Amino acid sequence: MSLSPQVLLSNMVRERCVTKLKELPALITRKSKNKAQASVLVPICVDNGRVCLLYTLRSSNLKAHSGQVSFPGGKADENESVIRTALRETEEEIGIPHDSIDVWTVMPQVEGRNREIRITPVVGVINNFDMKNLTPNLHEVDEIFTVSMEELCNKEIHGHVPYENINIPVYNTAKHRIWGITAVITHFFLQSFLPENIYELDEMRKQYTFKELMPSKL
Repeated sequence: MSLSPQVLLSNMVRERCVTKLKELPALITRKSKNKAQASVLVPICVDNGRVCLLYTLRSSNLKAHSGQVSFPGGKADENESVIRTALRETEEEIGIPHDSIDVWTVMPQVEGRNREIRITPVVGVINNFDMKNLTPNLHEVDEIFTVSMEELCNKEIHGHVPYENINIPVYNTAKHRIWGITAVITHFFLQSFLPENIYELDEMRKQYTFKELMPSKL
């Protein structure tokens, strides 16, 4: 299967991806009606002719998860839909207008590491993507970068970090290490977006510790 935009962003691949994503289980371990709700955008884009995922590096000035890689997103406002939250937060953080994003579907919820928040990933394609047009909110974002499908499929960058008897994926990309909830969402998206003969996570290739993955200032 080709990894070209013409193939990966075709209606056929989109329909197959959406079907698979809807079949995934929610990664929720504790039932509670009082947990905060948040959404993130899983942004597909074409950068330099390659299909990529877009990530942000959280500002080193933030109190929570500073200096870590994440998808654009944040907590929901009262009575706000999960899709609206993801699109609003994306526009606030990196300046992409909501009408520039073609939403594909909503992934099952995942739980934040402290289990105090539920996160809904929203998958969408950024139309007419151009990195030069992005305007990062400097209070929240230190850097915006993309990682191509080719790089994410490269087993040489795969690894894991043990956490509570499970292995959390790590992608040691050329720009930054992607791990934690962002890596979990990335993995489940790639499993649904790409065939098994193209993407297969080789998590046992390398084991990391939290100390290695945390920004040095922390």
